[in-house]
Amino acid sequence: SKRDKGVDMNFYKEKGYAPACVNEYVMTLLNSNYEEWRVANPDKPYTEFPFSVKKMSVSGCLFDFDKLHDVCRNTVAHMTAEEVYEAVCNWAKEYDAPFFDILHRDPVYAQAVLAIGRGTAKPRKDIAIWSEVKNYMSLFYDELFHVVDDYPEQFDRADIKEALRRFADSYSPDDDSSVWFDKIKKITADLGYAPEMKLYKQNPGNYKGNVGDVSMFLRVAVTGKKNSPDLYEVMKVLGAERVMNRLRAQASMLS
Repeated sequence: SKRDKGVDMNFYKEKGYAPACVNEYVMTLLNSNYEEWRVANPDKPYTEFPFSVKKMSVSGCLFDFDKLHDVCRNTVAHMTAEEVYEAVCNWAKEYDAPFFDILHRDPVYAQAVLAIGRGTAKPRKDIAIWSEVKNYMSLFYDELFHVVDDYPEQFDRADIKEALRRFADSYSPDDDSSVWFDKIKKITADLGYAPEMKLYKQNPGNYKGNVGDVSMFLRVAVTGKKNSPDLYEVMKVLGAERVMNRLRAQASMLS
């Protein structure tokens, strides 16, 4: 089909490939040293690259979707939250009107979500194309949120329930990250889990699990997933009411 041959450009629009990402990918095809230059110059526009005809491949180029997505993730990771928000809104307005309405009703909140993990030396690379953003942001909107991952079977449901209940009772959005984590460690120790990883590694048989496991209980309850952006930052953006509601709702479902 035309799509299989890569000539149906509507496919790229529907999926939400950003032009900047495609530009980056094409540059990696045109000159063999572009990727090395990009690593050394992460914030410069591609137009500053010293293009050379001599660096072009004489054997032609093969299109690689996996490589394209890898380039897209790197490129989107270095965009600002405002740039991503504007681009996603423009895409959603045409291809996912309900999602556009969700984003558009509170731009400040949406941009706060998209700002998590950005502007750091090693920004997160969760998003490659705009059609992936809805799934990525779903944990931040109650109408999109659902629990994807289960709690591992080896952990006592009573422990999980108690960890969720205790953290909900103690959580404050005013806590800095150190106080926040100290609360998790105290709950961990109270439940018979190792509050420090080094303690667990020294004598794993002395504990039911470790602080990473208890953090995972909270993560699944709040985000619905075992893997998510920084949990402290996620909770700050979600707000105390939503965080506590999810923790208590999950606790009530555990027998």
